[in-house]
Amino acid sequence: MEKESNTRFDSRIKETKKVLKKTFDDEILRILLDNSNITHKQFESLIINSFSEDIFYKGSLSKERPKLRTDRDVLSRGSFDRTLSQARRNVRRSISTVLLLGYVGILESPELEPFLEVGNRIKAYTELNKESSNDSVKLRRNLSVELNTIISSLLGRGGRVIRESD
Repeated sequence: MEKESNTRFDSRIKETKKVLKKTFDDEILRILLDNSNITHKQFESLIINSFSEDIFYKGSLSKERPKLRTDRDVLSRGSFDRTLSQARRNVRRSISTVLLLGYVGILESPELEPFLEVGNRIKAYTELNKESSNDSVKLRRNLSVELNTIISSLLGRGGRVIRESD
């Protein structure tokens, strides 16, 4: 009985790892992640942390989450927790930076709502482009232009301070 339970559990881990790997095949996710200030491992740790409660029993979360990382088969809890902590700190700092830039007037508004709206626009843009073309190079180029336009509009009059090459 216990062996069967372990087999199902291992199967769930393998399936979850497969889903995680597929997540990183998303072209838009890669573009955004490449331009963010969190690493692939940190982002993966955030994802694992956010849905691990749906996969594991509460009592085994800290022991089982490291098994879901796709870059290794064996990862210590300490290493996973450290990476997760770095990711959370980087996200917190990113949000604080946006608020700071809004507060001093470099961004048009210190509110996060426009950024959430941009996320929805990117998602809609991606769906539209996927329907019209499977050319990932074209999609990447078009999205890159669209993102630069959106970011420039969010920067408003202070946009001159932050150049694309920075």
